[in-house]
This record gives sequence, C-alpha cells and structure tokens, in this order.
Amino acid sequence: MEYGFWLPIFGGWLRNVEDEQMPATFDYAKQVAQTAERIGFSTTLIAELNLNDIKGIKEPSLEAWTTAAAIAATTERLEIMTAVRPGFHNPATTAKMAANIDQLSGGRFTLNVVSAWWAEEAKQYNGIFTAHA
Repeated sequence: MEYGFWLPIFGGWLRNVEDEQMPATFDYAKQVAQTAERIGFSTTLIAELNLNDIKGIKEPSLEAWTTAAAIAATTERLEIMTAVRPGFHNPATTAKMAANIDQLSGGRFTLNVVSAWWAEEAKQYNGIFTAHA
C-alpha cells in the first residue's frame, strides 16, 4: 500500500482554524516533504492555486510549479504530482516545464490535470473557468 498527501502550500489545509502553527513558507513545505519521504509516504500533490481559498485571498500561498521544482531538488524518492489547469497555461510551455521538472527529479514528476477550481480566481488570473460537479 502507498500513501500520499497534499503539500501544505497554505501552511495547512484546515478550514476554520485560525492558526495551525504551519507557516505558508517553502522551508515548512520542504520540511514536511522530507519528513514524509523519510517515514514512507510515496507521493505529494501540489495544488495549483494562485489565491488562498483556505485562509483567505490576502493570505500567502506557494506557487505550485516553482515549489514542485524546489521539492524535486530537495527530495530523493518522493513522487511529485502537480496540478495543472489547462485553461491557465500555454500547452507547449507547460509541457516544457513538466519535462524539466521530471528531469530535475529523476523521473519522479507527474501531472494532475484538473478543471478550474474557483471562478473568482479564474477571473482575477485571466484563466478559463469550467464549472464542474
């Protein structure tokens, strides 16, 4: 059996908790990824969200693709799965970025292709919003 987790790009994923004691910093995300790898987790998913829908849009969040590249460089076995919303990206540039992170990670990079998540974010970032159930 294998286990995966969502990397805490907002510091943590809990809603309605004012301070989880999990900062939204790369140092914290790296610590979580390295600890998870050490204790046997196999995969981390890095959500692609430009706005923090957990803590509020004025709160920080890490950017998925640069975080994925940095996590790839600071781990050895952990599979890194990054969400991509096609309506926010140029396909050729996205393919090049994914191939580069895959090379950097030694073949540990995977994509999670998703529809848009949040209409307000799509509007603010000029992305395509696709409603879904």
